[in-house]
Amino acid sequence: MKAKMLIPCICLIFLLSGCWNSRELNEIGIAVGMGIDKTEGDQVLVTVQLVNPAEISTKQSGGARAPIVTYQERGDTVFEALRRMTKTVPRKIFFPHLRMLVIGDGVAKEGISTYLDLLERDQEFRPDFYVVIARDLEAQEILKLLVPVEKITAQNLFSKLETSAQVWAPTVALKFGKLLDELTSEGKQPVISGVRIKGDEEQGELMEHLQSADPATRLQYTDLAVFKEDQLQGWLNESESKGYNYIMGNVKSTIVNVPCEDTKGDVSVELLRTHTEMRSVVKKGEPSINLKLQVSGNVGEVECPINLQKAETIHKLEKQVEKDVIKQMKNATKKAKDDFQLDIFGFGDAFHRQNPTYWRKEKSNWDQIFVELPITFQVEARIYQTGRRSNSFINNIKE
Repeated sequence: MKAKMLIPCICLIFLLSGCWNSRELNEIGIAVGMGIDKTEGDQVLVTVQLVNPAEISTKQSGGARAPIVTYQERGDTVFEALRRMTKTVPRKIFFPHLRMLVIGDGVAKEGISTYLDLLERDQEFRPDFYVVIARDLEAQEILKLLVPVEKITAQNLFSKLETSAQVWAPTVALKFGKLLDELTSEGKQPVISGVRIKGDEEQGELMEHLQSADPATRLQYTDLAVFKEDQLQGWLNESESKGYNYIMGNVKSTIVNVPCEDTKGDVSVELLRTHTEMRSVVKKGEPSINLKLQVSGNVGEVECPINLQKAETIHKLEKQVEKDVIKQMKNATKKAKDDFQLDIFGFGDAFHRQNPTYWRKEKSNWDQIFVELPITFQVEARIYQTGRRSNSFINNIKE
């Protein structure tokens, strides 16, 4: 019996491949950031940011060398540029840990889709890295910058984008896989977060820059880039960007400041939960969109003497929050209609899902229909807590 079991086991051993494609850490260069720009002569310039392992290790780091190294190469395609890079990169570039893709302003205006095929096709690229647009800059300028706190520039961008999207709201943490969905969607145009350099760019590339308690150069996320198919058309400002995220249901947490009634100052309300419902309606052949948004949160800061123990005061604050949220959503839709004539909110996709017969008939004219599309906004705000105390100590200060 044992002999009969032994023969199949021996056969299975020969079928096991083991780690045939394994790579040792000392044989690869881990890519964490990648940038795509255009060059003269209609070639693509690819920038790859690699980790310098010795400088990010707490035990080994001496602070004498930069924590990152960037390599660049030109080519007729992204694939060719990466292969040309092997002439200067001492190790095989390893892409599964890519955190950020930065697309230069020139590429964004011309059209990004041509340069994304390799990243979607090659199995080394996972679809979970974030995509951002370098506003009025080339991607290489962003990736060459040395940044404080997070030693790796791409990780700095990654963490900053996630944090901002979770607690502030005007940014969009858009992953590569989601971008591809928006590029191929019939009822929604893509929107991508922008990033810029704040301060002296040349100073930001020097190691001395990191030794300052107040670095003169930083990377800052700024507004949202609006695309028509794969070409950059313009930008939403901060208020419009927040309005866009309210409509899309992207807001996880943010701050709404409402003015005090009789005195100077504001009351800051921290929104902690939001829920958006988008419904398309076709009545007698006429389309419309109903947006219903539920928000709830707490009082975070008070700059004036008001009585938060009164239900009437809380109710007034809730109404002011509702008014502010509606204003920002209206600003976003007005900008999309008046300046871009582009449905960046996925209203068309809502008709595609909820009213497919209407969508099949009108999808070819959707941009024109969107400009005149009636939109109803309904916001319900609830404030549940006021922090460790109800009324502010400001109420007790004697004049």
